[in-house]
Amino acid sequence: MSDETQVAQDRAEIAQLIKRQFRSLCWDEATPPDLMALNATYVEGANLFASARPAKGQTPQAFGERMARLRDDGTIPVFEEKGVGLHIWVAGNVAVAMAGCEMHENRGEITEDISAFLLVKNPDGWAIASQAWDILPSIAQAFAATGLSADRFEI
Repeated sequence: MSDETQVAQDRAEIAQLIKRQFRSLCWDEATPPDLMALNATYVEGANLFASARPAKGQTPQAFGERMARLRDDGTIPVFEEKGVGLHIWVAGNVAVAMAGCEMHENRGEITEDISAFLLVKNPDGWAIASQAWDILPSIAQAFAATGLSADRFEI
């Protein structure tokens, strides 16, 4: 297999992993977030850094449980993420991805965020080693400022 073909396969696998991670955090009144699917996208010991500052790491499990509580206590009974832009750079067994998404809360409020992923390739496939994100006024503008495309992608 050529290096070019391998990188294309790796990028496709990473894109599916990121989509699965986003999809696991979509819920409504009848369907809770899929915390098992969420946790399966990360390596053991992964650290997540939300947009709040100062930055403070948390485990995928703690993050998922906090999100589930927002649904269960009625704060955010409906949450959906829609992909806005995705850029993946693969170098051997490591990769970096930038993924923009719209977050739709309670079928009304829409905010945009950008997630930066550090990924590693294990014998059983790609996994997220770390993730950090921030809220932005426009994903499209952020991607354009770096020369990247912000095409929509299905989650």
